Amino acid sequence: MPMAADIFDRARAASRDLEGVTRPAWSSEDQAAADILLGAAQEHGLTTRMDAIGNTYARLAGRDETAPGILSGSHLDSVARGGNFDGLAGAVAAVTALAAIRRAGMVPGCNLTAMGTRCEESVWFGIAYVGARLAVGNMDRAEFDALVRLDSGRSIADHMTDQGLAVDDIWRADGPEIKPANTKAFLELHIEQGPLLMEQDAPLGIATAVRGNLRYGDGVCYGAYQHSAATPRRLRQDTVLAVTELLQRLEALWHEIEDGVDPSAVFTIGKLFTDPANHALTKVPGECHFSLNFGSTEQRSQDRFAAAIAAMTEEIGRRRRVRFVLGDPVGSSPTPLDPGLRAGLLASAQSLAIPATEFATVGHDASIFARAGIPAAVLLVRNDDGSHNPHEKMDLGDFEQGVQVLAATMLDLAAE
Repeated sequence: MPMAADIFDRARAASRDLEGVTRPAWSSEDQAAADILLGAAQEHGLTTRMDAIGNTYARLAGRDETAPGILSGSHLDSVARGGNFDGLAGAVAAVTALAAIRRAGMVPGCNLTAMGTRCEESVWFGIAYVGARLAVGNMDRAEFDALVRLDSGRSIADHMTDQGLAVDDIWRADGPEIKPANTKAFLELHIEQGPLLMEQDAPLGIATAVRGNLRYGDGVCYGAYQHSAATPRRLRQDTVLAVTELLQRLEALWHEIEDGVDPSAVFTIGKLFTDPANHALTKVPGECHFSLNFGSTEQRSQDRFAAAIAAMTEEIGRRRRVRFVLGDPVGSSPTPLDPGLRAGLLASAQSLAIPATEFATVGHDASIFARAGIPAAVLLVRNDDGSHNPHEKMDLGDFEQGVQVLAATMLDLAAE
């Protein structure tokens, strides 16, 4: 697909880092991706614009321009030294689909719009989906004004102003940019962020739901530093053994949940370390840091895990004479994706003889549109070597099949 390949290549060149690409939210790098995307859309006869948030739009007019339209896209930012396709693939797919429909001389029943969102990744401001949330009116001014970019220490308003955006126009008198009254559906193509499509040898996946998550990012267990040879077990306040007991018991609970009623459950310990300024081979560790991250498409599983964390830390702390400090949890609720849209994507894949399978996915902008009352679905494209790393691999043949399914589904929806 020459158009898509050119956009990918140019965006990579504009945001290349020591490894992979880095496109911080509201930076010259993600602005370059926005400009490249809009320029390509204009070259193919689409009507383009950028809103006060910096989200991009490329529109193919339909027969009834007053009817609620179909929206498709994904995010333009990346994690630091990440891959070129995580997010960008969905934005490029939407523009490519619309260009192909126009080139074929087809006029959809309603407007079709390709969208590129800003700041989906939580690494920049500590929360995810900022551009999408602002677009649907899911963030008030007080929350917005409190956001500071973690790498620069500067406010979100400062970074947006640097890109020439009129921040005050975000909160307009006529309401949010995107709402159920003007948007019939949101479809998001995204690279598959795990190994499932590789395992199943399928080019495409259709997400059943977006996992919610329960996260403690900076847990600490406090005990006492003691001499390793002089302190018997009954007198120790060993934080490493306390934390590892907690993790082993939580892993056992995860297995029970996953093997039982909730195969979507995932559990990760992203951080686990002692204090390098104080730890030593001959010391009982008096401090241990860790994180907890549980995800599921079932709220009852998240609630069960949260209750287990509270009960286990209390019991282990009391018995081992240590103290757990987890801080306040953060996370999100599971988001079901629209059954009708899922069925439409599957039907399009089948009609095109393209293999596709179904499973739950991780957080995407689609969840924000779904929570705003807009039917949403996610189409996943096979990607070797995972995502959020410079080694992302997405075969353009698989991508083209994804664009074909996306375009067919958008046309079917527009005809309804």
